Amino acid sequence: MITVTFVENDTVRRATIEHPMKLSRLLKHEHVHLDLPCGGNKTCGKCKVRVTGHLSLMSDIEEKFLTKEELASDYRLACHTDVLGDVTVYPSNDESDILSTVTLNRAFVPSEGYGLAIDIGTTTVAMQLYDLSSGQLLEESLRANVQGAYGADVISRIHYAMDNGHTVLQNSIQEQLIEMAAECKDQAKVTNIHKVVIAGHTVMLHFYEGLDTSGIAVAPFTPFSFFGKESVFKLCDNKPYLPSCMSAYVGADITCSVLAADMIRHSDRIELLVDLGTNGELVVNHYGRLYCASTAAGPAFEGANLTHGMRGGKGAISKLTVVDASLQVETIGGVATGICGSGVLDAVSVMLTEKIIDETGRIDENYKGYGQIIDYDGDVAWRIPGTSVVITQKDIRQVQLAKSAICAGIQTLIEEVGITVEDIESFYVAGGFGYHMNKFSASNIGLFPKGLEEQTQIIGNGALSGAIALLLDKEAKIDERAIIESAKEIVLSGNKSFSDYYIDGMLFEPLGD
Repeated sequence: MITVTFVENDTVRRATIEHPMKLSRLLKHEHVHLDLPCGGNKTCGKCKVRVTGHLSLMSDIEEKFLTKEELASDYRLACHTDVLGDVTVYPSNDESDILSTVTLNRAFVPSEGYGLAIDIGTTTVAMQLYDLSSGQLLEESLRANVQGAYGADVISRIHYAMDNGHTVLQNSIQEQLIEMAAECKDQAKVTNIHKVVIAGHTVMLHFYEGLDTSGIAVAPFTPFSFFGKESVFKLCDNKPYLPSCMSAYVGADITCSVLAADMIRHSDRIELLVDLGTNGELVVNHYGRLYCASTAAGPAFEGANLTHGMRGGKGAISKLTVVDASLQVETIGGVATGICGSGVLDAVSVMLTEKIIDETGRIDENYKGYGQIIDYDGDVAWRIPGTSVVITQKDIRQVQLAKSAICAGIQTLIEEVGITVEDIESFYVAGGFGYHMNKFSASNIGLFPKGLEEQTQIIGNGALSGAIALLLDKEAKIDERAIIESAKEIVLSGNKSFSDYYIDGMLFEPLGD
């Protein structure tokens, strides 16, 4: 029998296992949060855990992912390390600690009891508890999606489910919501919940329901369900309402974002909404007719798959600006240990402006100025001044792929609708990354056309905002139905314009100059 001791702040708990096992498997079994963007394929180096005791020897590959400081502090990679005997684990407390910012434009219709509005994001799960009689927010819980242990994006999780079945993914998210709901109820001293709404990407809702996602992975990309109905499973003794999805890759989260922006009621306007996340979803409102599209942006703007990328929590560089010939670096909660999406966007913009990179994204190895150009594990990198955090050439390429997908999607969609950037009267940006991004940095690197800066309205977590609308306003379901009936999907895959714009978008230069 092997004893595992978990030490978190002043809390100590113990568990036992009968046989040696991989540390990553042990942590999943014990519901300890673990970043595993590569799905356990030993390629990303993100599953760093401080652990001591009887462990397998460290391989050369594992050692390359760890800094000297991490090695000295007993950090290991969970997917590389086997637990052979008694160990002590010190789980990371680096949870995302930036609460969800929502936009509430809807009318409030009082009813009895308490309700939960939930957004199952690919990276983060957000939950808010409301008093249905007053519309007052009582409590909130925000956590990293535990399914991140099975892949950073929806495609990798679909492949995991195809190989291993849906049960693990379904159980993990359902158990997480149960824990978060209990936390909210306990903090608010609420006994009973009377209504629940769960928004999310089409794939996320399939995982929650335990539905087959294989049809979403291949053409013609056919979901098992588009939802717009109650779940078959109960949460807090209620069957949650699952809002409607527009398509396989434009899910209920985007339907809810359109609700949050009131776009369906703006039949006299031309508007654009972009939800920035692992999946980039786009919606154009053309005088009341909606056109939607989706592009695979990848997780770079959420901090994943980058050398020192992380969520927007403690230790994350969140902002870089040049003021009076000085580069100012802002970090969440103290010493910088990594960089989150908004920080990455600023960093690349600064690198472009200061000619640390050229328009092709190549780092100038002879640059002398802010920070330092170094060799990082065989790759040229820029070290951010005053920190040990680096942006490598490989990181720049990841950002190029992500920003090119978004800007090509925008250009293709507005071309298909028959409008120009100048026609757009309102530009809504949704998503956690979108809320914290610098508009100038976004347009400077060509993430968005430059002409949209003045029209930009940041709406925060639009998916959660729309779920709240469905929770508090009975009329919201009417608008939800109108959104689905009005929406037409523009498929970007195989679209020649998208391919051309994507190639052009690989350059770091403002669009529309």
